[in-house]
Amino acid sequence: MALPLEPLPALSVIVLLGAVAQWVGWRLRLPSILPLLAVGFLIGPVSGIVDVDAVFGPLLRPFVSLAVAMILFEGGLTLRLSELAGSGGVVRNLVTIGAGITWVCISAAAHWIAGVPFDLALLIGAILVLTGPTVIVPLVRHIRPTGPVGPILRWEGILIDPLGALLALLVFEAVSAGRESSVAHVVTAVLGTLCIGGAIGTLAALLLGRAIAHHWLSDRLQVPAALATVAAVFAGANALQQESGLVGVTMLGIVLANMRAVDMHRIAEFKEDLGTVLLALLFIVLSARLPLAELTGLGWQHALVVAVAVFLVRPLAVLASTHRSELGWRHRAFLMAMAPRGIVAAAVGSEFALQLEVAGRSDAGAVSSLVFACIVGTVSFYGLLSPRIARWLGLAEAEPRGVLFAGAGHAARVMAAALARLGVPTLLVDTNAVNVQLAQDAGLRAWHGSILSQRFLDEVDLAGIGRLCAMTGSDEVNLLAVRQFRGIFEGRALYQLATRTSGNGRFGVAVRGHGRWLFRADATAGQLQAWMARGAVVEVTRVADRHDLELRGKLGSGRALPLFAVHADGSVVLATVDVPLQPRPGSTIVALVAPETGAEAAAPAALDSTAPASP
Repeated sequence: MALPLEPLPALSVIVLLGAVAQWVGWRLRLPSILPLLAVGFLIGPVSGIVDVDAVFGPLLRPFVSLAVAMILFEGGLTLRLSELAGSGGVVRNLVTIGAGITWVCISAAAHWIAGVPFDLALLIGAILVLTGPTVIVPLVRHIRPTGPVGPILRWEGILIDPLGALLALLVFEAVSAGRESSVAHVVTAVLGTLCIGGAIGTLAALLLGRAIAHHWLSDRLQVPAALATVAAVFAGANALQQESGLVGVTMLGIVLANMRAVDMHRIAEFKEDLGTVLLALLFIVLSARLPLAELTGLGWQHALVVAVAVFLVRPLAVLASTHRSELGWRHRAFLMAMAPRGIVAAAVGSEFALQLEVAGRSDAGAVSSLVFACIVGTVSFYGLLSPRIARWLGLAEAEPRGVLFAGAGHAARVMAAALARLGVPTLLVDTNAVNVQLAQDAGLRAWHGSILSQRFLDEVDLAGIGRLCAMTGSDEVNLLAVRQFRGIFEGRALYQLATRTSGNGRFGVAVRGHGRWLFRADATAGQLQAWMARGAVVEVTRVADRHDLELRGKLGSGRALPLFAVHADGSVVLATVDVPLQPRPGSTIVALVAPETGAEAAAPAALDSTAPASP
């Protein structure tokens, strides 16, 4: 085994490999936790080149705890109370009744199948109650299921983390003390944790929100103030009641996310990037601490416990939690097929195993080994099969036909309106509040914010959406939007308006990583604006037969620019520079059509190329 690296190069290796592992997950469309865990196992127990305890020393436990708090706060920022309409009871049942069933059943499986001592089996069952948003949210974002199951899973994953950590702590205290905690002790601890953590988190959110809303903080100080508030809430709540810090930071995020007068865009976008970095560090650090003997000692018993958790425990928990709810059987089935374990389970399992080892328990390794086996098994199963299950249940389309418009300017709005009239799902995104409001006034789905933000991916329901049309007035934003969605949509479903080179006046310059050029080589954002300013309108025409004279006349005269085609089978085709639309009988063509006649100032009537107006 190689000698471990010095702390500084070891830390550099962890950061570098964390970025590489997440890139591999993105390219292969796998949950990032899988390559991260593989990297951790490789540099830790397998090769021995990184000694995590030597790198972090006594700061390891505080770092892990504070990092988990930051991730839970970022998750809380994605929770909107409006999402709970009609589903709040299901979420409540999942984090109470469902959690109880999960604890009891997995504890029994760990004891009777894996042969773990009964007290440690109870601890393992409590730890594996935790699922977590770090795995669920990316999976839901990738699958894009229809209906309420996406918000339900996101709420469950975020709320179960602090509550499950509290349950695990109570069981750990009982195991450490060698006795069962009394009912009074459990009730007092739970109520104390919820009340103290909830009160501190809510009060801190109100103070921070007021400071932001009243501009007591400059824009540059909002992020540092938010980070300081998270740290203060976490440490302060834990000082008053152990493990109440996780409840506090979760409540801090939820309250801030639902304060209408507070603009959290700057904080949310920074927290997205920070959460991504912390997630990579945590998974690698925790998996690198797992002893090699625990990895090589995994056997069929561990696999059977994982199978029981997936095929028996989760369905029972969902059935009990959704009893008498309005959810259909397909939504219930999908909830049964989604319960991967995440970073909080890994952190809590590693922490308790370490403390038990220090206390002299020779069998403490069973805790971390079974927890990590369940993490790897559930993430692999749900990550690989849940998209297929969603499509089989009819909750997700193999090739969704809806269109996402980056930019909600006039051209994008009229195009989206035409598609919406044909039954094609559309969504417009713009940082311009006026454009968003105009789209919403026209009855279109629109979201105010940056399409480049992780907050958009976390908050917005993309069910039924399978194509991106980047149509902002900025070539750079269009290009970045295409790159942002390259790991979400198929590459052939990424479109953007043509760009214009500087200096030579030529259109459609080849930029590495760009999307497919929309409509025509000269159809830039400025050119579309100029055409519509001269009276061009978007028309919807049904093709009667292959010799449709009216449509062919418009196309032949240059008066019509085909944009989209909705075929008789419901499929949607976009016109591109390389593949122009070919009208077919029974199809409906959405085209930009110039007026037949107009004032001299509006001539010529054809859609010729002119100098583009300023976007």
